[in-house]
Amino acid sequence: MAPPPARRSVPRDRFPTLFSTLKTQVYHDPASRGATTHATIRTLAWNPTGHLIATGSSDRTLRVWNPEKASVRNSTELRGHTGAVERVVWNPVREAELASASADGTVRFWDVRAKRCRAEVKIDGEAFTLAWSPDGRTVVAGRK
Repeated sequence: MAPPPARRSVPRDRFPTLFSTLKTQVYHDPASRGATTHATIRTLAWNPTGHLIATGSSDRTLRVWNPEKASVRNSTELRGHTGAVERVVWNPVREAELASASADGTVRFWDVRAKRCRAEVKIDGEAFTLAWSPDGRTVVAGRK
């Protein structure tokens, strides 16, 4: 396997020209269950095809968004966690399979198309981070 290409830092004065044409989008969830009007998004991830974004929030909200339609009406909430969603990761080889780690001590596996949890794994402690293996067969979870 060839080594990855060398990375070069972008000088500060070049940032405006390089990033001025990029589109930014604000995602606001008025249905969030937090004590404030805006829940804190703690994690976000693109699916492997780049057609969906998953977000996890401090108010237990796990949501899948279409990046072309940022309104909450066009998103899907996946319910089940009873604690903050600390990490979301997409299966790298299955575009509709999502895993989430929560402060409730669980890792959940979601079928985004069916909008339901397919499996739940309880871990000893608060789940904090997740990573799929490149072949999509194994998930590693870290805890606090």
